[in-house]
Formats: sequence, structure tokens, C-alpha cells
Amino acid sequence: MFSRLADNEADAILTEARIVSYAEGALIFAKGDPGNSMMAVLKGRVVISDPSPDGRHVVLSVFREGDVFGEMALLDGKERSATAMAAVQCELLVVLRPPFLHFLKRHPDACMKLMVVLCERLRRTNEQVEDLAFLGLERRVAKLLLRLAEERGLPTVPRLKLQALAELVGGSRERINKVPRQWKHAEIIAIENGSIEICDREALVDLG
Repeated sequence: MFSRLADNEADAILTEARIVSYAEGALIFAKGDPGNSMMAVLKGRVVISDPSPDGRHVVLSVFREGDVFGEMALLDGKERSATAMAAVQCELLVVLRPPFLHFLKRHPDACMKLMVVLCERLRRTNEQVEDLAFLGLERRVAKLLLRLAEERGLPTVPRLKLQALAELVGGSRERINKVPRQWKHAEIIAIENGSIEICDREALVDLG
């Protein structure tokens, strides 16, 4: 979002920002918390989820190094719409609301870039809702693996715990466990040291 800003413009944001570290599994903010900051991932992974009444968490997104999150509540000043947790040990750049809004007033170009980011998030959320409504479990898993690999620019998907994979596609751990094993047996994927490597991308595309 800030990649095209001039150095002095970026400095104006960083002057008021701070770096905060979170241990694996730590709560960054909870749904309903005040939206007083936006964060950028400097190191690690952050899981954004929406807790359900029965205690389960539906994973909405996973953010990695270079990603920005928390901007919705930052802009409208309302409560957090979801929960953020550190999937692994994280280092985050935290930008507080008052200086950031002051910055946006003086830099309309940044406002346009932020609008693009928000539109991308909305499109992805809509796609997730459609997938949960219309696609079977195997197709949802296939689409997720392809997207995660594409984001990295590699055939290898980041390490994912089985529970995290289940939450990302809206399935139970028991049902999810069968899918990678079947695909491994069919040599569509390989699993080593907790990472999934896509061996037959065309087969996975057909499944998705």
C-alpha cells in the first residue's frame, strides 16, 4: 500500500509508528476491541478469524510479511470486526489512528491506494463466502493450496497445522485429514516436514 510513496511521506508514517512483538498464539486484538491502530506484518504470520457462538473460529484470512491489516476499524473508528492472532512469533509495525488520518488528509494518493486494498479484501471475502456456499470440501482445499502457493511464487505451501487448514476452508479436522492423504497417494502433492509441495498443479486446478 505504501510502496509508491516518497521517502519523506513514508517517514511521516514511520515517525509515529512502533514495532511490537507477539509470541506464537498470542492475541493481537479481539473482535469488539477499539479500532485504534493498523498493523503491517514485518515478520511471521497473522490469522484473522471470526469467532462463532459455539467457540469455533472461522478463519477469514492469513497475513504474511508485507501485508497490512486492521485498516477498516482504523478508518471508521469502530470496533474490530474480527479477531487477530499470531500464528507464529510475529513482529508487527503498528500505526496509530490519529497520526495516520492526519497523514491521509495531506496525501490523497494514499487514500486511493487504501481503497484498492479494501476492494481486494472485499472481493476475497465474497469469494470465500461463495466457496463455502457452493463448493465441496475438496475443491475448497484445492483452491486454498493453489492460492497460498501463488502468493509465495513457489510450488510449496507454507507450513499449515491441520486445524488451521480446516478453519481456512470451513471443514472439520477429521474430514480435512483425509484429503491431503488421498492426494499424496495420488502424487498430486508431497508432504515433508509439515510443508505441502504441489507436484501436479494441473490435477489440483481440475479439482479446484
